[in-house]
Amino acid sequence: MYGQRLRQLRKAHKYTMEDIGRKLGIAKSSYGGYEAESKKPPLDKLTQLAEIYDVSVDYIIGVTDDPDPKKERKNISEFLEKDNLHWNGHPLSPDELEPIKQIFKLLVRNK
Repeated sequence: MYGQRLRQLRKAHKYTMEDIGRKLGIAKSSYGGYEAESKKPPLDKLTQLAEIYDVSVDYIIGVTDDPDPKKERKNISEFLEKDNLHWNGHPLSPDELEPIKQIFKLLVRNK
């Protein structure tokens, strides 16, 4: 997974493997090994890559599909559409979430 992510990020930023190798202080072939997944990047290089691309290490290694975990998420209606919401560990079904959505709609309407 990390190889695909690194390749996609590099191309999206219009960098060559040589560019990234230079930024990391490693050979182009070493960086190429990361994209081919024949080499695992050490944590310090993962951290540098995350900084270069302004994404999280978790995104690079595939823990999350959200490249920008720093982005503020203030839209409650979008948040309430997410899967796997819970209250203190108790999963919330769509039926349980509906009254919560209605309460927010009422609050906004009455402003």
